[in-house]
Amino acid sequence: MLKISWNQRREILSSDVWGKDAESSVALPEDAVALCAYELFVMAILDMDQIAYIRQTARGDELWMVTEETPYENPNRASANEIAKLEILLLNQSRQAMRVLTMTHTDSILRSGMFLLSEYFDAVCGFYSPVKFLAEGLLLKHDYEEINERQKDTIRKNQATARKRETKIIKVATQLGLHPQAPLLNPEIWSAQCPGTGHQLYINARKNEFGCGYCGMKGDHEKLRAFVKSRKT
Repeated sequence: MLKISWNQRREILSSDVWGKDAESSVALPEDAVALCAYELFVMAILDMDQIAYIRQTARGDELWMVTEETPYENPNRASANEIAKLEILLLNQSRQAMRVLTMTHTDSILRSGMFLLSEYFDAVCGFYSPVKFLAEGLLLKHDYEEINERQKDTIRKNQATARKRETKIIKVATQLGLHPQAPLLNPEIWSAQCPGTGHQLYINARKNEFGCGYCGMKGDHEKLRAFVKSRKT
């Protein structure tokens, strides 16, 4: 088993986890190596399967994703206690792929694969949640579980620390019934219900500021009070 030092210095050369760069979405390169497959829960509304790949180039190590975005009943899906073979899982998967991250080389492709997948899960945290391991590739099930446990441990520590030092705007959001949720990976950023809508707004506890990109609203705790009041009138 490879021992991973998560504090080891590594440099991300490029990032496109949301697929904004059209050139990042192409046919999966033939020299890409499958890392593993898993199921994601997306924004609490959709399940999708994803297969992660790593590709080594002269520039660096790349993380590629093949994603099945439309839920389907897959007879080849692994049960809760069964690990499927990637070859079987791929029978129902599109070969269109997206390059999501590129990082500097490490001393092994396995180490790079773990770093890249961990970085990806961190980047999409709060939007995509890995819920079930489906198949082993270069990474085994215990490697995948180590990545997820590292993230969960970070979140637990951030939330415990944040709850001990709730700032004025967090207390106001609670009083207003916005149900603020403690931070995930950024120890300063809380989420809360945006009044009168079905989406979230975000609160920077340290700066005593909130912001909602959908509504184009931002400000301190007094502006938050006025924002909520305006939605009730």
